[in-house]
Amino acid sequence: MTTPVAGSKSYDLHVLPDGMRFYWRNANRGVTITDAGRESSLAWRTDGCDVSRLWTDIVAVNMLSASDGKSAVNHCRIRFRDGRDIAVTDADARGQVDDSRTPVYRDFVRALHRRLTHAPAGAIRFRAGVSDGRHMMQVAILMIAGLLFTGVPLVLLFVVRDWRVLGALATGVAFIWPFWKIVERNRPRSYDPRHPPGELME
Repeated sequence: MTTPVAGSKSYDLHVLPDGMRFYWRNANRGVTITDAGRESSLAWRTDGCDVSRLWTDIVAVNMLSASDGKSAVNHCRIRFRDGRDIAVTDADARGQVDDSRTPVYRDFVRALHRRLTHAPAGAIRFRAGVSDGRHMMQVAILMIAGLLFTGVPLVLLFVVRDWRVLGALATGVAFIWPFWKIVERNRPRSYDPRHPPGELME
């Protein structure tokens, strides 16, 4: 983890640098917020090295939820002026949900946004969810899956008139529902940094 200094607080969270998505084990762990006026900064560890950026280098914050196949994994992606970015997550080293880190992640996100509310209006873009194009694709896939997993059992129910088909329908709904929740949470939108979206910190 990064070593805290006066006026700073460290969070035991994993960091994904520069769009890192696929990995067996993420060794990048520890992020620190330092509040020191104009020298306020964000620091983290990447490949064993300490990295630090001033608040004034931040140009965008994007909050979203992904899935580890079972539960939601939260990400707060922070983009800097030079085009590089990091994502702070409540996932464990393998990218799976870690419920013990979610409260820590929530504290980090709130502390980050409290500091960024002092930035000049329009200096930082705050977005929740995925891109418009990706969201449309997710909705389309979900609709197709819904037709297959719930529409087909409904048709069979009226054709064969066998109530046992309801079991298949219930299974289909149970399969689709978690993915629908993820898609709805990731609806693209802007937000006020004074009120970061709570559904993306659960």
